[in-house]
Amino acid sequence: MRRLTMLGLTWLTLAGGGRLVAQQPQVTDRLVVTAENLMAGDERHQAWAERGGKPTDVLPGDVVRFTLRFTNTTDQPVRDVVFSNPVPQGMHYVAGSAVASSDSARITFSIDGGATYSAQPMIEVTDDAGQPRTVPAPAESYTHVRWTVADWVRPGAQVTAEFRAELPAPSDGTEQ
Repeated sequence: MRRLTMLGLTWLTLAGGGRLVAQQPQVTDRLVVTAENLMAGDERHQAWAERGGKPTDVLPGDVVRFTLRFTNTTDQPVRDVVFSNPVPQGMHYVAGSAVASSDSARITFSIDGGATYSAQPMIEVTDDAGQPRTVPAPAESYTHVRWTVADWVRPGAQVTAEFRAELPAPSDGTEQ
């Protein structure tokens, strides 16, 4: 049995004016990570392009789909393949958006920069009576998404996973 651990890294960086700009996807021999702005091409992005921006720039309120495609490039089947992706800084994970093409994929999340993972991260809060209690962490606090594929992945076979993240609008209500 072989176990592979892969770390996916996104290629989104802050650009001038606080917007995010998608760049070239990360490509290794086993894992390809891509980011697609699902809002690109709408009226807001067309107006942005008319002002000199790129129509694919990530603007406040946009949702980006991150796709990770693992290919077993070895000559043997592998199992327990683990790959993860950070939620880009400044973006919020969209609750319920993480999926995988393998039914055996277990999806877990981190709220501490990838140090620990859980299917349902928990945080401690203080209730109205001043008592501490543990509650599910809000999705916007997720820092990483991780998939663990328990099934065998044959040589040349692929497993695809994805999640979505939103660039929140500024809290002062201004637009780009």
